[in-house]
Amino acid sequence: MDTDIYRAPEAELQTDADALQQEFYVVSKRKFLVLFFATFSIYSVYWFYRHWSQYKRASGESMMPVMRAIFSIFFTHALFRTIQSRIEESGKSHKWSPALMATIYVVAAIVGSIADRIAASSEQFSAVDLIGLATFPVTAWVLYAAQKAANIACGDPEGEENANFTAPNFLWIVLGVLFWIFFGIGIYDLLVGLPV
Repeated sequence: MDTDIYRAPEAELQTDADALQQEFYVVSKRKFLVLFFATFSIYSVYWFYRHWSQYKRASGESMMPVMRAIFSIFFTHALFRTIQSRIEESGKSHKWSPALMATIYVVAAIVGSIADRIAASSEQFSAVDLIGLATFPVTAWVLYAAQKAANIACGDPEGEENANFTAPNFLWIVLGVLFWIFFGIGIYDLLVGLPV
């Protein structure tokens, strides 16, 4: 037993391996999908932010995670490529095509945005609305594939570290459900008409 009262206390420090495990945002499949669909994909902005924020902290690179999240279509390829390189560096294997997935995300995001703007200028429900809605599950599929890869790169394939819902998560889910209800009422009104 050390009785030197002037000696600084010792603590376990985080190793480089621990820091590498936290290089990306880890989240479980269930939590990712619930938050993505409940928030009508608004969660994707936070998702990109968290990935870039974690990466900035782990790598020390100078970047602005908020801007990379807002303008995600310009940084998706870089994020997916970085996730893949970390998987390869760690000696793990995961079959996915980061370049193709990033391209699909960018195209779906652009097509969805254009379709939403065109649909917003019309009062009638049309094929343009369906195109915008069709990009929604495509975006979810691509980002979920990237999330699975990020979880593997961080050594937590199931995302168990971040599987529980928090109070802010529940708030977003409640707001999202309200949005979905109003969205459904709006679609019903356009297609059938609400009773007066």
